[in-house]
Amino acid sequence: MSPNRLLRLAARPEGEVKASDFVLVDMKTPEPDENEFVVEITHISIDPAMRGWMSAARSYIPPVEVGEVMRAFTVGRVVESRNPDFAVGDFVRGIFGFKSPRSPTARTSTRSISLPVARLRPTSGFSD
Repeated sequence: MSPNRLLRLAARPEGEVKASDFVLVDMKTPEPDENEFVVEITHISIDPAMRGWMSAARSYIPPVEVGEVMRAFTVGRVVESRNPDFAVGDFVRGIFGFKSPRSPTARTSTRSISLPVARLRPTSGFSD
């Protein structure tokens, strides 16, 4: 199994977000348990909402805790599966977190949505 590179929140940002607010961690990707699958992340969304997720302030979603993988919406391909609903090669989307894009990096039992990946314009969601 390929190494797993994770971006963890190291500190709650004060003022501007800076590199020292994060720590990059390498760890072994665990084998999937029954009904889990491993995803090779191909796309990570960088959203303005991430700034709020780093704050301890009450919000519509619990904050990312210090030491946790930074939350991120992602798209990827299943590379190993022990879940009958997800075959190797399926494309999925989910909140798998900020992880290295070219190695198997997500382990989940969460029901992700199988995709045919939609064609999006840079303005999709802003003017549609």
